[in-house]
Amino acid sequence: MTWTRPGVRGRITLAATAAVAIVLALAGVALVVLLQRDLLAGVDTSARTRAQDIVALSNGTLPSVLPATQDDASVVQVLDSNGRVLAASGNIEGENALVQPNPGQTASQISTLSALPIGGGERFRVLQETTGPPTAQRTIVVALSLAPVDEAVQSARSLLFQVLPAALLLTALVTWRGVGRALAPVERIRRGVAEIGGGDLSKRVPLPAARDEVHRLAETMNSMLDRLEASAGRQRRFVADASHELRSPLANMQASLEVALARQDLALWQETGQDLQGEYDRMQHLVEDLLLLARLDGRIPLAHDDVDLDDVVHEEAERLRRHADVTVHVVPLPALRVRGDGARLAQVVGNLADNAARHAATTVSLSLRRDGDWAIVQVADDGPGVPLEDRIRIFDRFTRLDLARARDSGGSGLGLAISREIAQAHGGTLNLLPGGAEPGAAFELRLPLAATTRSDPL
Repeated sequence: MTWTRPGVRGRITLAATAAVAIVLALAGVALVVLLQRDLLAGVDTSARTRAQDIVALSNGTLPSVLPATQDDASVVQVLDSNGRVLAASGNIEGENALVQPNPGQTASQISTLSALPIGGGERFRVLQETTGPPTAQRTIVVALSLAPVDEAVQSARSLLFQVLPAALLLTALVTWRGVGRALAPVERIRRGVAEIGGGDLSKRVPLPAARDEVHRLAETMNSMLDRLEASAGRQRRFVADASHELRSPLANMQASLEVALARQDLALWQETGQDLQGEYDRMQHLVEDLLLLARLDGRIPLAHDDVDLDDVVHEEAERLRRHADVTVHVVPLPALRVRGDGARLAQVVGNLADNAARHAATTVSLSLRRDGDWAIVQVADDGPGVPLEDRIRIFDRFTRLDLARARDSGGSGLGLAISREIAQAHGGTLNLLPGGAEPGAAFELRLPLAATTRSDPL
Protein backbone atom coordinates (compact mmCIF):
# COMPACT_ATOMS: atom_id res chain seq x y z
CA MET A 1 0.00 0.00 0.00
CA THR A 2 1.36 3.40 -1.01
CA TRP A 3 1.59 5.98 1.76
CA THR A 4 -0.01 9.27 0.84
CA ARG A 5 1.19 12.41 2.55
CA PRO A 6 -1.69 14.25 4.23
CA GLY A 7 -2.80 17.52 2.75
CA VAL A 8 -2.61 20.98 4.25
CA ARG A 9 -5.79 20.49 6.24
CA GLY A 10 -4.59 17.18 7.67
CA ARG A 11 -1.10 18.45 8.47
CA ILE A 12 -2.42 21.52 10.27
CA THR A 13 -4.87 19.35 12.25
CA LEU A 14 -2.12 16.91 13.23
CA ALA A 15 0.25 19.74 14.18
CA ALA A 16 -2.38 21.54 16.27
CA THR A 17 -3.45 18.31 17.99
CA ALA A 18 0.16 17.35 18.73
CA ALA A 19 0.89 20.82 20.11
CA VAL A 20 -2.18 20.72 22.37
CA ALA A 21 -1.28 17.19 23.48
CA ILE A 22 2.22 18.30 24.49
CA VAL A 23 0.91 21.37 26.31
CA LEU A 24 -1.79 19.41 28.15
CA ALA A 25 0.65 16.64 29.08
CA LEU A 26 3.17 19.11 30.48
CA ALA A 27 0.42 21.03 32.26
CA GLY A 28 -0.98 17.78 33.69
CA VAL A 29 2.40 16.67 34.98
CA ALA A 30 3.00 20.09 36.50
CA LEU A 31 -0.47 20.06 38.08
CA VAL A 32 0.05 16.64 39.66
CA VAL A 33 3.51 17.58 40.94
CA LEU A 34 2.27 20.87 42.41
CA LEU A 35 -0.77 19.16 43.97
CA GLN A 36 1.40 16.49 45.57
CA ARG A 37 3.86 19.08 46.82
CA ASP A 38 1.13 21.26 48.35
CA LEU A 39 -0.56 18.28 50.01
CA LEU A 40 2.76 17.09 51.43
CA ALA A 41 3.44 20.61 52.71
CA GLY A 42 0.07 20.55 54.47
CA VAL A 43 0.86 17.16 56.02
CA ASP A 44 4.27 18.43 57.19
CA THR A 45 2.65 21.46 58.77
CA SER A 46 0.19 19.24 60.63
CA ALA A 47 3.02 17.00 61.82
CA ARG A 48 5.04 19.94 63.13
CA THR A 49 1.99 21.36 64.89
CA ARG A 50 1.30 17.99 66.54
CA ALA A 51 4.96 17.69 67.53
CA GLN A 52 4.92 21.14 69.16
CA ASP A 53 1.86 20.12 71.13
CA ILE A 54 3.66 17.04 72.40
CA VAL A 55 6.76 19.11 73.27
CA ALA A 56 4.62 21.45 75.33
CA LEU A 57 2.98 18.47 77.01
CA SER A 58 6.33 16.82 77.78
CA ASN A 59 7.54 19.83 79.78
CA GLY A 60 5.32 18.64 82.65
CA THR A 61 4.36 15.14 83.68
CA LEU A 62 4.21 13.05 80.51
CA PRO A 63 1.27 10.61 80.52
CA SER A 64 1.87 7.14 79.10
CA VAL A 65 -1.06 7.51 76.76
CA LEU A 66 -1.01 10.67 74.74
CA PRO A 67 -4.32 12.37 74.00
CA ALA A 68 -5.89 11.37 70.70
CA THR A 69 -6.46 13.66 67.79
CA GLN A 70 -9.28 13.92 65.32
CA ASP A 71 -7.10 12.24 62.76
CA ASP A 72 -7.26 8.50 63.41
CA ALA A 73 -4.41 7.97 60.95
CA SER A 74 -2.01 10.04 63.11
CA VAL A 75 0.21 8.19 65.52
CA VAL A 76 2.61 9.67 68.05
CA GLN A 77 5.39 8.19 70.16
CA VAL A 78 7.83 9.70 72.62
CA LEU A 79 11.14 7.83 72.79
CA ASP A 80 14.09 8.13 75.15
CA SER A 81 17.69 8.23 73.96
CA ASN A 82 17.81 4.39 73.93
CA GLY A 83 14.72 4.03 71.75
CA ARG A 84 12.33 2.92 74.47
CA VAL A 85 8.75 4.09 74.16
CA LEU A 86 7.93 6.48 76.97
CA ALA A 87 4.47 7.43 75.74
CA ALA A 88 2.31 6.79 72.69
CA SER A 89 -1.04 7.68 71.27
CA GLY A 90 -3.89 5.34 72.07
CA ASN A 91 -4.11 3.83 68.59
CA ILE A 92 -0.57 2.37 68.85
CA GLU A 93 -0.37 1.82 72.62
CA GLY A 94 1.94 -1.09 73.40
CA GLU A 95 3.62 -1.08 69.98
CA ASN A 96 7.38 -1.03 69.59
CA ALA A 97 9.20 2.12 68.57
CA LEU A 98 8.29 3.17 65.04
CA VAL A 99 11.83 4.45 64.33
CA GLN A 100 15.10 4.50 66.20
CA PRO A 101 16.36 7.90 67.39
CA ASN A 102 19.60 9.30 65.98
CA PRO A 103 22.11 10.09 68.75
CA GLY A 104 23.22 13.70 68.69
CA GLN A 105 20.35 14.83 66.43
CA THR A 106 19.43 18.42 67.17
CA ALA A 107 17.26 19.46 64.23
CA SER A 108 13.91 18.01 63.25
CA GLN A 109 13.93 15.35 60.56
CA ILE A 110 11.05 14.47 58.26
CA SER A 111 10.84 11.58 55.80
CA THR A 112 8.40 9.33 53.97
CA LEU A 113 8.39 5.70 55.15
CA SER A 114 6.30 2.69 54.25
CA ALA A 115 8.06 -0.01 56.29
CA LEU A 116 6.38 0.82 59.60
CA PRO A 117 4.94 -1.84 61.92
CA ILE A 118 1.53 -0.21 61.44
CA GLY A 119 -0.65 0.54 58.46
CA GLY A 120 -0.07 -2.66 56.50
CA GLY A 121 2.45 -1.18 54.07
CA GLU A 122 0.75 2.20 53.89
CA ARG A 123 2.98 5.20 53.35
CA PHE A 124 3.51 7.58 56.28
CA ARG A 125 5.05 10.99 56.63
CA VAL A 126 7.30 10.68 59.71
CA LEU A 127 8.59 13.65 61.69
CA GLN A 128 11.31 13.20 64.35
CA GLU A 129 11.66 16.12 66.76
CA THR A 130 14.39 16.06 69.49
CA THR A 131 13.73 17.89 72.74
CA GLY A 132 15.14 18.08 76.26
CA PRO A 133 18.70 18.41 77.61
CA PRO A 134 21.47 16.20 76.21
CA THR A 135 21.45 14.00 79.32
CA ALA A 136 17.72 13.34 79.03
CA GLN A 137 16.96 13.72 75.37
CA ARG A 138 13.59 12.67 74.11
CA THR A 139 12.56 12.07 70.50
CA ILE A 140 9.01 12.84 69.52
CA VAL A 141 7.87 10.79 66.53
CA VAL A 142 4.78 11.91 64.64
CA ALA A 143 3.64 9.68 61.76
CA LEU A 144 0.82 10.88 59.49
CA SER A 145 -0.75 8.64 56.88
CA LEU A 146 -0.27 9.69 53.25
CA ALA A 147 -3.30 7.74 52.06
CA PRO A 148 -5.42 10.90 51.56
CA VAL A 149 -2.56 12.50 49.62
CA ASP A 150 -2.09 9.43 47.43
CA GLU A 151 -5.84 9.21 46.79
CA ALA A 152 -6.04 12.87 45.79
CA VAL A 153 -3.04 12.59 43.44
CA GLN A 154 -4.39 9.39 41.91
CA SER A 155 -7.79 11.04 41.39
CA ALA A 156 -6.11 13.98 39.65
CA ARG A 157 -4.17 11.59 37.40
CA SER A 158 -7.31 9.64 36.52
CA LEU A 159 -9.15 12.86 35.74
CA LEU A 160 -6.33 14.03 33.46
CA PHE A 161 -6.27 10.69 31.62
CA GLN A 162 -10.00 11.00 31.07
CA VAL A 163 -9.95 14.66 30.01
CA LEU A 164 -6.88 14.50 27.75
CA PRO A 165 -8.34 12.27 24.98
CA ALA A 166 -11.58 14.26 24.95
CA ALA A 167 -9.65 17.54 24.74
CA LEU A 168 -7.47 16.23 21.92
CA LEU A 169 -10.50 14.95 20.01
CA LEU A 170 -12.24 18.31 20.41
CA THR A 171 -9.07 20.13 19.30
CA ALA A 172 -8.73 17.95 16.22
CA LEU A 173 -12.41 18.43 15.32
CA VAL A 174 -12.36 22.20 15.80
CA THR A 175 -9.06 22.53 13.90
CA TRP A 176 -10.28 20.34 11.04
CA ARG A 177 -13.49 22.31 10.64
CA GLY A 178 -11.76 25.68 11.16
CA VAL A 179 -9.06 24.97 8.57
CA GLY A 180 -11.73 23.68 6.21
CA ARG A 181 -13.67 26.94 6.53
CA ALA A 182 -10.45 28.93 6.10
CA LEU A 183 -9.54 26.99 2.95
CA ALA A 184 -13.03 27.17 1.48
CA PRO A 185 -12.20 30.42 -0.42
CA VAL A 186 -9.10 28.73 -1.82
CA GLU A 187 -11.24 25.86 -3.08
CA ARG A 188 -13.64 28.34 -4.68
CA ILE A 189 -10.67 30.03 -6.34
CA ARG A 190 -9.46 26.65 -7.61
CA ARG A 191 -12.86 25.82 -9.06
CA GLY A 192 -13.05 29.26 -10.64
CA VAL A 193 -9.65 28.81 -12.30
CA ALA A 194 -10.61 25.31 -13.45
CA GLU A 195 -13.74 26.70 -15.14
CA ILE A 196 -11.75 29.26 -17.12
CA GLY A 197 -11.07 27.81 -20.54
CA GLY A 198 -8.26 28.68 -22.89
CA GLY A 199 -10.63 30.41 -25.30
CA ASP A 200 -12.48 32.56 -22.76
CA LEU A 201 -10.31 34.53 -20.36
CA SER A 202 -13.00 37.03 -19.38
CA LYS A 203 -14.04 35.18 -16.20
CA ARG A 204 -12.51 36.00 -12.84
CA VAL A 205 -12.17 34.12 -9.55
CA PRO A 206 -14.37 35.21 -6.61
CA LEU A 207 -12.88 37.56 -4.03
CA PRO A 208 -13.29 36.49 -0.37
CA ALA A 209 -14.99 38.96 1.96
CA ALA A 210 -12.09 39.02 4.44
CA ARG A 211 -9.16 41.12 3.21
CA ASP A 212 -6.49 38.60 4.19
CA GLU A 213 -3.84 36.54 2.43
CA VAL A 214 -6.46 34.53 0.51
CA HIS A 215 -8.06 37.80 -0.65
CA ARG A 216 -4.68 38.98 -1.91
CA LEU A 217 -4.17 35.60 -3.62
CA ALA A 218 -7.50 36.03 -5.43
CA GLU A 219 -6.56 39.57 -6.44
CA THR A 220 -3.23 38.29 -7.76
CA MET A 221 -5.00 35.56 -9.72
CA ASN A 222 -7.41 38.08 -11.23
CA SER A 223 -4.52 40.39 -12.06
CA MET A 224 -2.74 37.49 -13.78
CA LEU A 225 -5.92 36.68 -15.70
CA ASP A 226 -6.15 40.34 -16.74
CA ARG A 227 -2.62 40.16 -18.11
CA LEU A 228 -3.31 36.87 -19.85
CA GLU A 229 -6.49 38.25 -21.40
CA ALA A 230 -4.68 41.39 -22.53
CA SER A 231 -1.81 39.30 -23.91
CA ALA A 232 -4.21 37.01 -25.75
CA GLY A 233 -6.00 40.05 -27.18
CA ARG A 234 -2.71 41.55 -28.31
CA GLN A 235 -1.73 38.25 -29.87
CA ARG A 236 -5.00 38.00 -31.81
CA ARG A 237 -4.70 41.58 -33.00
CA PHE A 238 -1.06 41.02 -33.86
CA VAL A 239 -1.85 37.95 -35.95
CA ALA A 240 -4.72 39.74 -37.70
CA ASP A 241 -2.63 42.84 -38.42
CA ALA A 242 0.37 40.77 -39.55
CA SER A 243 -1.86 38.76 -41.87
CA HIS A 244 -3.28 41.96 -43.32
CA GLU A 245 0.14 43.56 -43.78
CA LEU A 246 1.59 40.44 -45.42
CA ARG A 247 -1.44 40.03 -47.68
CA SER A 248 -0.88 43.44 -49.30
CA PRO A 249 2.65 42.84 -50.73
CA LEU A 250 1.69 39.32 -51.73
CA ALA A 251 -1.31 40.68 -53.64
CA ASN A 252 0.89 43.29 -55.32
CA MET A 253 3.42 40.64 -56.31
CA GLN A 254 0.68 38.39 -57.72
CA ALA A 255 -0.86 41.26 -59.70
CA SER A 256 2.53 42.24 -61.17
CA LEU A 257 3.26 38.65 -62.19
CA GLU A 258 -0.16 38.21 -63.79
CA VAL A 259 0.26 41.37 -65.87
CA ALA A 260 3.76 40.35 -66.97
CA LEU A 261 2.64 36.85 -67.89
CA ALA A 262 -0.27 38.20 -69.94
CA ARG A 263 1.85 40.55 -72.07
CA GLN A 264 5.09 38.59 -72.50
CA ASP A 265 7.08 41.85 -72.76
CA LEU A 266 10.80 41.77 -71.80
CA ALA A 267 10.79 45.42 -70.70
CA LEU A 268 7.71 44.78 -68.62
CA TRP A 269 9.40 41.75 -67.05
CA GLN A 270 12.38 43.91 -66.08
CA GLU A 271 10.04 46.47 -64.54
CA THR A 272 8.15 43.68 -62.79
CA GLY A 273 11.41 42.33 -61.41
CA GLN A 274 12.20 45.71 -59.89
CA ASP A 275 8.70 45.88 -58.40
CA LEU A 276 9.05 42.39 -56.99
CA GLN A 277 12.42 43.30 -55.50
CA GLY A 278 10.82 46.28 -53.76
CA GLU A 279 7.97 44.17 -52.43
CA TYR A 280 10.48 41.54 -51.32
CA ASP A 281 12.46 44.13 -49.40
CA ARG A 282 9.27 45.39 -47.81
CA MET A 283 8.25 41.87 -46.76
CA GLN A 284 11.72 41.10 -45.46
CA HIS A 285 11.71 44.26 -43.36
CA LEU A 286 8.21 43.47 -42.09
CA VAL A 287 9.10 39.89 -41.16
CA GLU A 288 12.24 41.05 -39.33
CA ASP A 289 10.14 43.55 -37.38
CA LEU A 290 7.60 40.86 -36.52
CA LEU A 291 10.33 38.51 -35.31
CA LEU A 292 11.84 41.26 -33.19
CA LEU A 293 8.45 42.02 -31.62
CA ALA A 294 7.96 38.31 -30.90
CA ARG A 295 11.36 38.20 -29.19
CA LEU A 296 10.56 41.25 -27.11
CA ASP A 297 7.15 39.82 -26.14
CA GLY A 298 8.89 36.62 -25.06
CA ARG A 299 11.25 38.63 -22.86
CA ILE A 300 14.31 37.20 -24.60
CA PRO A 301 17.28 38.83 -22.82
CA LEU A 302 19.15 41.47 -24.77
CA ALA A 303 22.87 42.12 -24.59
CA HIS A 304 24.05 44.10 -21.57
CA ASP A 305 27.17 45.94 -22.61
CA ASP A 306 28.45 49.44 -21.95
CA VAL A 307 27.10 51.62 -24.76
CA ASP A 308 28.33 55.16 -25.44
CA LEU A 309 25.01 56.80 -26.16
CA ASP A 310 26.62 59.95 -27.57
CA ASP A 311 28.34 57.84 -30.26
CA VAL A 312 25.03 56.20 -31.13
CA VAL A 313 23.28 59.56 -31.56
CA HIS A 314 26.20 60.96 -33.59
CA GLU A 315 26.31 57.96 -35.96
CA GLU A 316 22.54 58.06 -36.57
CA ALA A 317 22.74 61.80 -37.26
CA GLU A 318 25.49 61.21 -39.83
CA ARG A 319 23.49 58.42 -41.47
CA LEU A 320 20.45 60.69 -41.68
CA ARG A 321 22.53 63.44 -43.31
CA ARG A 322 23.66 61.02 -46.03
CA HIS A 323 20.27 59.53 -46.87
CA ALA A 324 17.61 62.11 -46.02
CA ASP A 325 16.78 65.36 -47.77
CA VAL A 326 16.51 67.38 -44.54
CA THR A 327 18.75 69.55 -42.42
CA VAL A 328 20.04 67.64 -39.39
CA HIS A 329 20.82 69.74 -36.35
CA VAL A 330 22.74 68.19 -33.45
CA VAL A 331 23.48 70.03 -30.22
CA PRO A 332 26.82 69.33 -28.50
CA LEU A 333 26.63 65.80 -27.11
CA PRO A 334 27.86 65.03 -23.56
CA ALA A 335 29.63 61.72 -23.00
CA LEU A 336 26.96 59.47 -21.47
CA ARG A 337 27.14 55.71 -21.11
CA VAL A 338 24.27 53.25 -20.59
CA ARG A 339 24.03 49.48 -20.16
CA GLY A 340 22.26 47.57 -22.92
CA ASP A 341 22.25 46.26 -26.45
CA GLY A 342 24.03 48.76 -28.66
CA ALA A 343 22.47 47.52 -31.92
CA ARG A 344 18.93 47.74 -30.51
CA LEU A 345 19.48 51.19 -29.02
CA ALA A 346 20.85 52.35 -32.35
CA GLN A 347 17.69 50.92 -33.94
CA VAL A 348 15.53 53.00 -31.59
CA VAL A 349 17.40 56.23 -32.36
CA GLY A 350 17.39 55.34 -36.06
CA ASN A 351 13.62 54.70 -36.04
CA LEU A 352 13.00 58.04 -34.34
CA ALA A 353 15.33 59.83 -36.76
CA ASP A 354 13.74 58.21 -39.84
CA ASN A 355 10.26 58.98 -38.53
CA ALA A 356 11.25 62.63 -37.96
CA ALA A 357 12.78 62.87 -41.45
CA ARG A 358 9.60 61.57 -43.09
CA HIS A 359 7.45 64.21 -41.36
CA ALA A 360 9.89 67.16 -41.16
CA ALA A 361 9.41 70.22 -43.29
CA THR A 362 13.08 71.16 -43.35
CA THR A 363 14.88 70.28 -40.11
CA VAL A 364 15.42 67.35 -37.73
CA SER A 365 17.00 68.06 -34.33
CA LEU A 366 18.79 65.51 -32.14
CA SER A 367 19.98 66.18 -28.60
CA LEU A 368 21.37 64.26 -25.64
CA ARG A 369 21.42 65.40 -22.02
CA ARG A 370 21.65 64.08 -18.50
CA ASP A 371 18.83 64.27 -15.93
CA GLY A 372 20.02 62.82 -12.62
CA ASP A 373 20.64 59.11 -13.18
CA TRP A 374 18.98 59.18 -16.60
CA ALA A 375 20.21 59.82 -20.11
CA ILE A 376 17.65 61.57 -22.32
CA VAL A 377 17.70 61.48 -26.12
CA GLN A 378 15.33 63.89 -27.84
CA VAL A 379 14.47 63.72 -31.55
CA ALA A 380 12.30 66.54 -32.96
CA ASP A 381 11.09 67.72 -36.36
CA ASP A 382 9.39 70.83 -37.67
CA GLY A 383 6.61 68.97 -39.44
CA PRO A 384 2.85 69.13 -38.91
CA GLY A 385 3.03 67.30 -35.57
CA VAL A 386 0.71 64.61 -34.23
CA PRO A 387 -3.01 65.29 -33.68
CA LEU A 388 -4.11 65.20 -30.06
CA GLU A 389 -6.41 62.23 -30.58
CA ASP A 390 -3.54 60.18 -32.07
CA ARG A 391 -0.80 60.92 -29.50
CA ILE A 392 -1.34 57.63 -27.65
CA ARG A 393 -2.22 55.20 -30.39
CA ILE A 394 0.82 56.01 -32.52
CA PHE A 395 2.75 53.58 -30.29
CA ASP A 396 0.32 50.75 -31.12
CA ARG A 397 1.43 48.14 -33.60
CA PHE A 398 0.58 48.66 -37.28
CA THR A 399 -0.62 52.19 -36.56
CA ARG A 400 -0.09 54.63 -39.42
CA LEU A 401 -1.73 58.00 -39.53
CA ASP A 402 -3.41 59.13 -42.73
CA LEU A 403 -0.65 61.63 -43.45
CA ALA A 404 1.97 58.95 -42.87
CA ARG A 405 0.18 56.55 -45.20
CA ALA A 406 0.29 59.15 -47.95
CA ARG A 407 4.00 59.94 -47.56
CA ASP A 408 5.57 56.70 -46.28
CA SER A 409 7.13 54.31 -48.74
CA GLY A 410 6.59 50.79 -47.47
CA GLY A 411 6.24 51.65 -43.77
CA SER A 412 4.64 48.91 -41.68
CA GLY A 413 3.58 50.98 -38.68
CA LEU A 414 5.84 48.96 -36.35
CA GLY A 415 8.73 51.37 -35.84
CA LEU A 416 7.42 53.25 -32.80
CA ALA A 417 5.97 50.10 -31.26
CA ILE A 418 9.32 48.32 -31.58
CA SER A 419 11.19 51.35 -30.26
CA ARG A 420 9.01 51.57 -27.14
CA GLU A 421 9.38 47.81 -26.51
CA ILE A 422 13.18 48.08 -26.76
CA ALA A 423 13.23 51.10 -24.45
CA GLN A 424 11.13 49.28 -21.84
CA ALA A 425 13.33 46.17 -22.15
CA HIS A 426 16.26 48.41 -21.15
CA GLY A 427 14.39 49.81 -18.14
CA GLY A 428 13.60 53.08 -19.91
CA THR A 429 10.68 54.87 -21.53
CA LEU A 430 9.78 56.39 -24.90
CA ASN A 431 7.16 59.12 -25.04
CA LEU A 432 5.85 61.83 -27.29
CA LEU A 433 6.38 65.16 -25.57
CA PRO A 434 3.40 67.51 -25.23
CA GLY A 435 3.10 69.94 -28.09
CA GLY A 436 4.36 73.46 -27.39
CA ALA A 437 4.27 76.74 -29.28
CA GLU A 438 6.61 75.43 -31.99
CA PRO A 439 5.30 73.11 -34.76
CA GLY A 440 6.38 69.51 -35.18
CA ALA A 441 6.71 66.50 -32.92
CA ALA A 442 9.37 65.70 -30.31
CA PHE A 443 10.04 62.19 -28.98
CA GLU A 444 11.95 61.61 -25.74
CA LEU A 445 13.92 58.41 -25.07
CA ARG A 446 14.85 58.06 -21.38
CA LEU A 447 17.40 55.39 -20.37
CA PRO A 448 19.09 54.65 -17.00
CA LEU A 449 22.77 55.56 -16.90
CA ALA A 450 25.44 52.93 -16.33
CA ALA A 451 26.81 52.68 -12.80
CA THR A 452 30.18 54.11 -13.88
CA THR A 453 28.51 57.19 -15.36
CA ARG A 454 26.20 57.74 -12.36
CA SER A 455 29.21 58.33 -10.13
CA ASP A 456 30.49 61.09 -12.41
CA PRO A 457 29.75 64.64 -11.20
CA LEU A 458 26.96 66.47 -12.99
